[in-house]
Amino acid sequence: MDKQAFIAAVKAAGIVGEGGAGFPAHVKYAADADTVIANGCECEPLLHTDQHHMLHHANEIVRAFSELMQATGAKRGVIALKKKYKEATKILTEAIGNRPIELALLPNFYPAGDEQTLVREVTGRSVPPLGLPLMVGAVVANVGTLVSVAHALDGKPVTHKFLTVTGDVRKPGVVRVPIGTPLSACLEAAGGPTVSDPVFVLGGPMMGRMVDSAEAFAKEVVTKTSGGLIILPRGHYLHRNATTPLNFMRRRAAAACIQCRTCSELCPRHLIGHPFETHRVMRAFGSNAELTAENGKLALLCCDCGVCEHVACPMGLSPRRINQAVKAELRAAGIKYDGNREVDESYTQWREFRRVPVPRLVNKIGISRYMDLPTNDLGDLSPAEVRIPLRQHIGAPAQAVVKPGDRVKCGDVIGEIPEQALGARIHASMDGVVKSVDGAVVIGK
Repeated sequence: MDKQAFIAAVKAAGIVGEGGAGFPAHVKYAADADTVIANGCECEPLLHTDQHHMLHHANEIVRAFSELMQATGAKRGVIALKKKYKEATKILTEAIGNRPIELALLPNFYPAGDEQTLVREVTGRSVPPLGLPLMVGAVVANVGTLVSVAHALDGKPVTHKFLTVTGDVRKPGVVRVPIGTPLSACLEAAGGPTVSDPVFVLGGPMMGRMVDSAEAFAKEVVTKTSGGLIILPRGHYLHRNATTPLNFMRRRAAAACIQCRTCSELCPRHLIGHPFETHRVMRAFGSNAELTAENGKLALLCCDCGVCEHVACPMGLSPRRINQAVKAELRAAGIKYDGNREVDESYTQWREFRRVPVPRLVNKIGISRYMDLPTNDLGDLSPAEVRIPLRQHIGAPAQAVVKPGDRVKCGDVIGEIPEQALGARIHASMDGVVKSVDGAVVIGK
């Protein structure tokens, strides 16, 4: 397939990056690169969705990856996964056959699946601060995204999503659901919670969003970027950490931050040569210094991985959440990072020795007892109603092209990309009737 046809198929299917923020794939793939990397490292502990794809959809991954290499003109193709995924390694090796595709087997550290960390691991080159992998000749695609690409090549749009449901549930596993399915239905498919007053992590334990009320959880639905649902008991360390008030974090930072630099020294961005030093943001925040000055603006380099607060800080402070708060304040004021954008290779000499082993990490954050839970195949769900958000990606929300009362079939376009805007198409994920249209399209049977 030529490049133009490949990009057109990806765009028509509404594909976005499934491993992170949801960047529209047709824009990302419309590039020339020397290296293409398939990311199967499953960055977050407890999630098994990428492993599920590699175990059960290896042929689709390899097919789509080969087409992506051809479209970008890449001379090197690498599928990266963790060395411990032995069965997936075997299956992928068989699927690759004699194709010119390598496997990169990474140690079990966090965050191995971070895009910029992965680029450094595979190519030996660091993406500049706030830059894109393409700046060092690389394009990265999540393995789940590649499964969607394979479907797109057959004319099938993105309508369903695989999701890990785990933690304090009766039957943890992976479920396949239509986009827009209530997360409460996914929890029910896993047998419901085993704790009386649960809280809910949407995503992984390190970077996921905490929802701490049943009322709020009832409004949450599966989107194209959903990767996991983790059920925890109320009062768990991760719950306490996520709900600490900002003013309390400021007082703690002022009183207890000892400027030891450990948060900076273990930061994955710092270890690929970025000039990000979290302890300097902590100093500015705790002292009520002007956050628009140099120290405050460093927060804009943070990738929100959580190593600083969940592993590094000996005082139990919250550097990640403080970085998030400072970033939000600066962005609201329209302030951008204007500091050093060079990679300092002197930082990178410590990378091998300062990686965070996943077993150590899960002990630190209190989730080790969930690590060996079974990963059941929970099958497919067919909800009576879906609520499909028109914004599931970076860029402008899709514009609805349906109205209440319209009858749609699974795969019909219900949201188009606004003219001259960055965005992605949205499709109906079930047959039914459009019940309402606002920020989301509700479809019922």
